[in-house]
Amino acid sequence: MTLKKISLDEFLRLRKLVHRSARPLDYAKWKFLFENGSCDDFLLVLSSYQNEDGGFGHNIECNNWNPNSSPYTVCIALDYLDTTGDYESNIKSKIISDILKYLNSGAYLLDDGWVGMQGIPSNNDFAHMPWFHFDSGKAEEADIGVTKRLADFILKHADKDSSLYCKAEVLKERYEQCGQVILHGYPDYDPSVLNIKEFDPETYPSWLPLPVYFVNSPESSFYSECRRTVDMNLDTIIDALLGIHEIRLPSAEELEAYEQNNPHPDGKRWCVAEQTIGNYYWGSNFIIRDLDILRKFGRLDFDLPVLTE
Repeated sequence: MTLKKISLDEFLRLRKLVHRSARPLDYAKWKFLFENGSCDDFLLVLSSYQNEDGGFGHNIECNNWNPNSSPYTVCIALDYLDTTGDYESNIKSKIISDILKYLNSGAYLLDDGWVGMQGIPSNNDFAHMPWFHFDSGKAEEADIGVTKRLADFILKHADKDSSLYCKAEVLKERYEQCGQVILHGYPDYDPSVLNIKEFDPETYPSWLPLPVYFVNSPESSFYSECRRTVDMNLDTIIDALLGIHEIRLPSAEELEAYEQNNPHPDGKRWCVAEQTIGNYYWGSNFIIRDLDILRKFGRLDFDLPVLTE
C-alpha cells in the first residue's frame, strides 16, 4: 500500500505560511528542524522566555500571557527543549540548571506534586483563556500530568544526592500506575482510558492531540501495537495540512460567538487583543508540530534539510 506523504511543493507552500506568521520561538524551531538552522539560535530564543527564578512565562503558551513562572509553563518549555534531543551546549546546560533551580524552590509544590495550569492566582491578572482561569480548588491539588513530567526531568538531570532528586523519586513512584500524562500542553491525557489501540475517529475527543503524538516515533514501545492508529492519524494530519491555505485571525463574529458560549466569570471578555494574537500564533505552531511528526514517521516525500533559496 502506498502511504500518503507531503510533497516538496506542499512543504514549500506551508513554509511560506510559517515564515510570515510564526512568532520568533516557533520560527527558530522551524529553522532548526527543517532548514539546517542553528540549535543554539533556537535555544537562545527559548531562553528569552525564562525568568530569573528559572521558570518560564511570557506567553510561551500562546493562550496565557502571564509573564510569571509556573510548573505548567515549565512543561511547555520542556516540550521545546525536547526538540533538541541529545544536543549539548552551554546555552542548553544553563537553561536546564535554571529550571532545576526553579523546581527546587518549591514554588507551587504540594506534598503530592505540583499544581496545574488552573492553580496559579496571577493568571487572572493577565489575558488568558478559560482553561487558565484560577480555581482555588485546583491550587490545593497536584496535577498528575505536570508532576510526572517534572519528576522525569528531575530524575534525568538533577544531582542524585540532592533532596530534589529524592522528592522526584517519591513522586515518580506514587504515580507509577497512573496513566495520565501531559501531552502537548494537554493535562491528564490518558492513553489507557482513551484506548488508543482501538482508535475511533468518530468517538475520539476532537480537542485532544491525536494518539500518534503520544506514540511520538517509530522507536516507541507503543508503536507496534498502535501502528493502525498511527497510520490513520498520519493520513488525517496530511489531509488537514493540505487544506491549510492561510493562517487568519478569527472574525468578529467568531469571537463574539465564543464569548456568548463561554461567559467570563468576572463579566470580562476572554478574546481581547492578546488572545486574538495568541490564536493566530497557534496556526504556525500546529503546522510545525504536524510536519515534525510526519518527519519522524517518514511521511515527507523529500530529503531534509530544505535550504532557503
